[in-house]
Amino acid sequence: MKFWKFIPIVALTLLSSCKDSLTIDDLENRTVASGYYNSSQRVEQAVIGGYVNLRRALLANYAWVMYGEARTGDLNVAVNYQQSVVNQQLTFDQRNVKQLTDWGYFYDVIKDANDVLDIVNKADASVLDTYHRNLFKGEALALKSMAYFYLARIWGEVPSAEKNNFGLRLTIQESVTQAAVWATEAQGLLPWRLINDDGIESIALTVVRFNKTAISSLLAQEELWLGKSQNAYDMLNKTFTVTTIDSLSNFGLSVGVDRRTEIPKLPLDESVVSMPLDRFNEIYPEGDARRQMFNVSTSDKKATLIIQDEDMLQLLPARELNLLFAEAAWRSGHLEEGKTYLVKAAVGAKEDYTALTEATFPDALLQERRRMLVGGGQRVFDLIRFGKVSTYIPVFTESDVQKGAAYWPLSANSLKNNSLSQNSYWLSKN
Repeated sequence: MKFWKFIPIVALTLLSSCKDSLTIDDLENRTVASGYYNSSQRVEQAVIGGYVNLRRALLANYAWVMYGEARTGDLNVAVNYQQSVVNQQLTFDQRNVKQLTDWGYFYDVIKDANDVLDIVNKADASVLDTYHRNLFKGEALALKSMAYFYLARIWGEVPSAEKNNFGLRLTIQESVTQAAVWATEAQGLLPWRLINDDGIESIALTVVRFNKTAISSLLAQEELWLGKSQNAYDMLNKTFTVTTIDSLSNFGLSVGVDRRTEIPKLPLDESVVSMPLDRFNEIYPEGDARRQMFNVSTSDKKATLIIQDEDMLQLLPARELNLLFAEAAWRSGHLEEGKTYLVKAAVGAKEDYTALTEATFPDALLQERRRMLVGGGQRVFDLIRFGKVSTYIPVFTESDVQKGAAYWPLSANSLKNNSLSQNSYWLSKN
């Protein structure tokens, strides 16, 4: 059964309603009757509302892949706006492209998370026991952390939606720094495995809700983005030990029917999302065992991902951990250890990674992230972090990248009634 089938209707109607386009001003407009959250089940409705909006933020108009592999041409999406995205025509006057430049759903996630934090802080022991108090608070912090991390990586400088500095323009560094603070707090609260209503550990529940594996992976990514590789290295080594290896879990979005028609029910369906055959052969050369992750059609000149679990879109898979260890080790001066982790991660690769040097390691790691995380929407974020945007999106020069070309333009709604301005690259395209 799909997780979303268990969402009470009130969670959708009270906590997930939003307009086609939103600015952060709209976040103040939703209210819930006083005294409503008088049970653990009702507080959980508010938590689930955050996941609903995260799903909408990433799946509406195939956003997660448009921000990722579709933008670089590694994946094709059979929609009429794909070519505009791959051609970097991100200010194109087309409805879906305009919707992709709008950040409303991400701010809905933040609003939901802040509401949950207020609810949890006010709830007494008769409403929430220690387990649920920690779980719901940890999930809210994790959702908020992820939302700001996406906002910073997609748009660059964005406004704060926090009460203490509402509307203040945040630099990328400021957004990700505060996201890492929340992720650190959440890591201390979230369990390795979630328990169901019967008090039994549930793998099915764990993989579609934030857990300790997922939040640790998110925190490592944020620290690496900030250039704090030693922090990432220390945290990963402290968190993932021989005693925790059996506790690891994936994390992703439960998918299925949504009343909003722009949300695909099967986001990686082979009839919609595919890899051009020439790109497939370039990324996965003959002899690479990861070719088996795809169905290949020479007649259609494409390869399609074989999805093991169509009920979920993985965002933070456990298989990324060795890649994160490899990057954190290498960036903090432990090349040999980094190579060891990369070899562990890249099972099935035909390359000999034991011979890598400081000069060749980053390209090998970037290529393995490309291969192993395909379909997760990470590609452009990786290119930004590794300084390779103009290499793999050759329409951009390094000067373009310095002016903000790697980030998406702000929508017209985002620029209304505030001090925000378009970055210099996209301003020149208007």
